[in-house]
Amino acid sequence: MLVPAYELMFGKLARHSLFDDYLHSGGVDAQIVLKQLGGSHADLTATMSTNGGEAHFRWQRDLKDPNTFVDFLVSTSKPTMRLSSSIYYPKYRIGAFGTFPLNMANRACPEDYGVMGLRYGSENLSIGASFVPFPSPGEVPYGAWLVGRKGNLSAGVQYKPIGGSKHPMPFTDLKNWNCAIGYGVGSSSPLSPSFNFALELVRSSQVCYIYSLLVDMKASYCVLAGNSFRYFSQD
Repeated sequence: MLVPAYELMFGKLARHSLFDDYLHSGGVDAQIVLKQLGGSHADLTATMSTNGGEAHFRWQRDLKDPNTFVDFLVSTSKPTMRLSSSIYYPKYRIGAFGTFPLNMANRACPEDYGVMGLRYGSENLSIGASFVPFPSPGEVPYGAWLVGRKGNLSAGVQYKPIGGSKHPMPFTDLKNWNCAIGYGVGSSSPLSPSFNFALELVRSSQVCYIYSLLVDMKASYCVLAGNSFRYFSQD
């Protein structure tokens, strides 16, 4: 609920899950999860590493509804104290969400006070927008997206303004827009066989990636951005 549907489509979620550990910066990590037996609505997760640690408390109204919750995060690696919440009405397919930093003494930009948003989501369509409580001129909304899917094809646009932009009409600046089209076959789970291809236009650069995941966890990933080309593989 807190992440725009545009960021979850086009194979991005599965690709991130595959390479998150592979490209990890290193170090020693340990994690402890505390949860009451018998289906508790609350849990506490503590993560410790050489860079610091964090504690994450989550309350969920219904175990079958992960979209209505309250999160509280405290981190020492990057001194952070953040409250996040979301509520969703399945009958109307409408939800609201918000993320609010609590310990920022020097708030330099409007999003330092928090980000709130509304969204509508169905099986084949997602539309939403996010706002800041105290926006600067020309910063309404803070972001927006529209994503649709028909069979194996998906397409979407995202309004994501550049931070600190002083453009008098931010909606007319093409650098504040992203668009993508994708084709996917198989499961959306990063642990199941799937194939995804997507072409995305990000601000003023072109990004083309191919994501492939087989049962034996072999994958290939290529990025074409301007004149650069990078290739990763995992056996």
